[in-house]
Amino acid sequence: MNVVLLKQKDIGVVVREEMGSVLLIDAKDSKEMFVVSSLFKHVNDTNDVLFLQRENPSHTDLIVFNGAVNPLNRKVIKEIKHALHHNKPKHFELTMLNDHDESLWDTWESGKYEKQLRIHADKDLAKINASKLGLELLMHSCAYLAVSYSGHSHFDGDSTSNSIELIIRNIARND
Repeated sequence: MNVVLLKQKDIGVVVREEMGSVLLIDAKDSKEMFVVSSLFKHVNDTNDVLFLQRENPSHTDLIVFNGAVNPLNRKVIKEIKHALHHNKPKHFELTMLNDHDESLWDTWESGKYEKQLRIHADKDLAKINASKLGLELLMHSCAYLAVSYSGHSHFDGDSTSNSIELIIRNIARND
């Protein structure tokens, strides 16, 4: 399995878990939100595992994966974290999104995205186990947050009943 490791600080993103009920992914502004959207697209297209490493102990590591392709449990995630410290990094190229296709909303069916995300988190590690549809939802939502003035999106209705609520915010546009 391929794992893409990025430091949250390097891409302008902060991930925090709050009191066991909310997972926040905060991007500085539109450029950073397009990076997040592009990363979700990459995971969707390649089935790689995305690991966003925290820089601050008050933040949370984030791992994003397609559970049907890469069924990860805590033991495997621990092995991934250990391997990341001992493997030599390789160059990674990310095809960047820089726009949002508004025509998508003409055919948008919110019901098809229900229960496509499984979100679990504690203060040290958050996991987003998403289906292909779930990754597509996250990709389009982040691209929309980059170009709109909506500021944030809630994904509670799109996650399973035992998931915590996911909120993604574009901090510069979140009033």
